[in-house]
Amino acid sequence: MPQVDPTRIRGRALAAPSEENRRAIELADTPEARELKFKLAAAYRMLAMRGLDEGVAGHISLRVPGAPNYFWVNPFGLLFDEVRADQLALVNEQGEIVDGWPLINYAGFCIHSAIHQARPDVNCAVHSHSPSGTAFSALGAELQMLDQVTCSFFEDHVVYDEYEGVVIDPALATGIVDALADKRAAILVNHGLLTCAESIEQAVTDFIDLERSCEINLRALATGQPLTIVPDDAARQAQKVYTQDTRWSFMWQAYIRQLSRQTDEFAPSGWGGPNAIPNAGQLRMALQQRS
Repeated sequence: MPQVDPTRIRGRALAAPSEENRRAIELADTPEARELKFKLAAAYRMLAMRGLDEGVAGHISLRVPGAPNYFWVNPFGLLFDEVRADQLALVNEQGEIVDGWPLINYAGFCIHSAIHQARPDVNCAVHSHSPSGTAFSALGAELQMLDQVTCSFFEDHVVYDEYEGVVIDPALATGIVDALADKRAAILVNHGLLTCAESIEQAVTDFIDLERSCEINLRALATGQPLTIVPDDAARQAQKVYTQDTRWSFMWQAYIRQLSRQTDEFAPSGWGGPNAIPNAGQLRMALQQRS
């Protein structure tokens, strides 16, 4: 195992001004992009509301429409339930911060950049150390098809069984991407869960479903009793029902309604309620003064 600098987890590299970066910043602030940033901030809150986050670890990435080599990630240092749309960091595929929050989780960049580069079909990727998912990952096993929600991942998830430590080197993400291949979900042994999809609606819904599937498996295995596995033909039928395109939008709208009953603070300050968390400009100034 190569020697690493543990402080590298805090990514601070800023992109040099360029026409390409300027254009990406413009594309990241169109009405379409603003709507996506609202969704991304809401997605963090959705996972936090279900207890699927872990401190300031974990990340959800989302490509910028029209600028496929750029994506948004969460600001480093904030809990999932603190993220707002105006605090997201815009990064390029070199891990440089182009705009927004001036500090990122470098492990998040390494994993998500590798996925986005290898999978042009993926616009959103979700990774977190959720409780049941992380516990199930320690078994090093694929999910057993025990119910129809789990069947949505029938023949469409993988197990990556080579934990090599915190992913603070792009090379450490290669194995994850190779194992994931063209699947939409991965169980990362001793690490957590990963889902990816064309839309944020699907990637987030898949993550919630994947966590529940791990929990169902753990509860059933804990009984010590023989398990009844869903037959392959029935599993394929259930998968078709649970992965139809219309399901993602219906589930997303339900999750948004549920979230909105608790908070609207995922909106930027000035659009939602006041918030004590500093904005990106204030943090950038503080980091410059500290350097």
